[in-house]
Amino acid sequence: KECLKRPGAVAINFLSCYGIMPVLAYFIAKAIGAEGAILAGMVLVGSINGGQASNLCTLIAGGDVALSVLMTTSTTLGCIFMTPLICKLVLGAVVPIDAWGIVMSTFQVVLAPIFLGVGL
Repeated sequence: KECLKRPGAVAINFLSCYGIMPVLAYFIAKAIGAEGAILAGMVLVGSINGGQASNLCTLIAGGDVALSVLMTTSTTLGCIFMTPLICKLVLGAVVPIDAWGIVMSTFQVVLAPIFLGVGL
């Protein structure tokens, strides 16, 4: 509940993941002379969230794990909309996304283990 009181942190994370990081990746790719598929690949890799590893690092560092999980979940679910948008902007084409698969994967990999851990 406490992490829901800090929507600004989640918004900054989302903006960083899908705004700042892809733009930085784009400029780095241009600076090294990347074109076409390499440029698109760098931008897409630049917009990938931290995933479960970031949650583990947060736990080890003594950080707010609930907030980290919320951030991971928001960017993972956000990729349903943001990945096609970024592809459209960089590639000029929309890449199909399996939205239901992403939702199910997020539940299985991120949320279900947490619910089981808290419930036990």
